[in-house]
Amino acid sequence: MANVLNSLFNAKTMSDDLMTLRDLRVQTFKERREGRLTSLPSNFYSRMDKLESSIREFIEKSKDDNQKITKANNDIRKFSDMKLELHKHRERKLTDLAREKINGQNPNTENVHDQENEYLTSLCEVIETHRKRTLLGKIAKSFADTPKEETIEKEVKQKTEEPIVKEETTIKQEIVEQKEIPEEYIEVEVLEDLPTFTGMDAKNYTLKNSKKEIIPIYNAKMLRDAGKVKIINEVKV
Repeated sequence: MANVLNSLFNAKTMSDDLMTLRDLRVQTFKERREGRLTSLPSNFYSRMDKLESSIREFIEKSKDDNQKITKANNDIRKFSDMKLELHKHRERKLTDLAREKINGQNPNTENVHDQENEYLTSLCEVIETHRKRTLLGKIAKSFADTPKEETIEKEVKQKTEEPIVKEETTIKQEIVEQKEIPEEYIEVEVLEDLPTFTGMDAKNYTLKNSKKEIIPIYNAKMLRDAGKVKIINEVKV
């Protein structure tokens, strides 16, 4: 591998823009080892493209030399394997970041490369659309099946002749005082200050400790599971 590259590029032509297979191997190993997305130089992908072009160019020029062509083919196989592994690890980590952003966890995205921003944004949109269709749709439907305020009042009137603990007027007063919350939302009690996040309704929320807020049901469930909020009416979810 090293012999092939050295035969193609001598010390005078080496520059910061030229990536070697060793550089790529080091970055790939680092990406495999680290749990979070690692930082890449701004010109990383362009340098990687130049490396691939250089190896393929060398292959074209070495067709009549069996020894050189064998080494060059070996280099391109190593390059392709490392490139594939690097992309595999970074795509998995970018997917994790997208899920965290949708869940309102405000993840650190400083190591997302400029060429990966579009991919991350697209992932967020796909995940959000998928969850709205498969999760919020079912939740909203179940809420639509719950008794409305008018139905509850009728049931209260029908039971006026039965022994009850509270008087009818008190029950009606409690019903009127209940907040009218849209089906896709629910009230939560915030257990700690949370950074601003974008909810499933594409609106930004900044939750403060001990406050009661109305947020999308899906975000409420995620924050509840993370121990960040307490859902006021646990029966709804």
